[in-house]
Amino acid sequence: MEMQPQPDRSVPADAPLPGVVPDAYRTVTPAPRSRKALWWTLGIVGAVMSLFGCCAIASLAVFSSGNGLPASGDSVAVIYIDGQISGVSSSGLSGGSITPEGVIAQIKRAEEDPAVKAIIFRIDSPGGTASASEEIATEVARCTKPTLASVGDVGASGAYMIASQCDEIMSTNSSAVGSIGVIMEIGDYSELARKLGVKFLAIHEGEFKDAGSPWRGLTTTETAMLQADVRLTYDNFISIVAKGRDMSDADVRKLATGWAWPGVKAKSLGLVDSIGNYTDAVNRAGKLGKIEGEPVIVTYSDESLGTLLQQLTGLVDRLGALGASAPSLTPSTPTIH
Repeated sequence: MEMQPQPDRSVPADAPLPGVVPDAYRTVTPAPRSRKALWWTLGIVGAVMSLFGCCAIASLAVFSSGNGLPASGDSVAVIYIDGQISGVSSSGLSGGSITPEGVIAQIKRAEEDPAVKAIIFRIDSPGGTASASEEIATEVARCTKPTLASVGDVGASGAYMIASQCDEIMSTNSSAVGSIGVIMEIGDYSELARKLGVKFLAIHEGEFKDAGSPWRGLTTTETAMLQADVRLTYDNFISIVAKGRDMSDADVRKLATGWAWPGVKAKSLGLVDSIGNYTDAVNRAGKLGKIEGEPVIVTYSDESLGTLLQQLTGLVDRLGALGASAPSLTPSTPTIH
């Protein structure tokens, strides 16, 4: 009888055939990198689109009434001048300051809106640069609709220049109003540098190119030239206020001492027309605009979509860090505060 070969019981029945790799030991081939990159790209694009959507919604929402609804009916536009007034950088970023671009954009929107019958400039500012303040004041003077300046804590210097171009100025009894004057500040660290044994050399062409350098004092000629520049700015300031307030240059000059008076005193000096708070200002603006009943309050935002996006992504902070530089060698911009 022929014997059949018996299977080798020492080898598991499920053992793989020779040359065959078990599934458990197979190497899993990763997904192509292009597919992962695609998902990352889609995710980033989605996040950016969501960010743009939020910015767009914010931009649509900035034109609203006091209760957050679209403005309807006869309205009073309120434009805020709260903080330092300064020019804007080439990047379009203001760094939180009140800029001519932002305020002028709001003025134009108020002027073009047929529902807006009057404009309130709600002011709480110590002033700022002479040029930026004049830019805003010029545009306020061009308004065809009734304008009212409502001063909160402070309406001084450049902020008062702006207020003076309104049809009327209202403040509280305690508001600080006025401060008509100009200042240019220049540091002089030359004595400190001499004591420390530090020398600072400025290589330049043009006799006065390094005038105002903090590492040396001003010459007699430079001091006289800068004083003349400040005087021109000061005279221009007086002229603007005189025209806006319908006063003579001589009368304004008497008050142009750089001092800010309490609102009650400013009223007696002719710098303010009436005393009242924000509610009183809204009611008065409604009357100036010939609005029957309680006016709808309209506010605007001076932030552009691009600026909002830059701020949300943190680009502003990074640009600020990269843009840090050594102190300027030129005198500071004339400031009216």
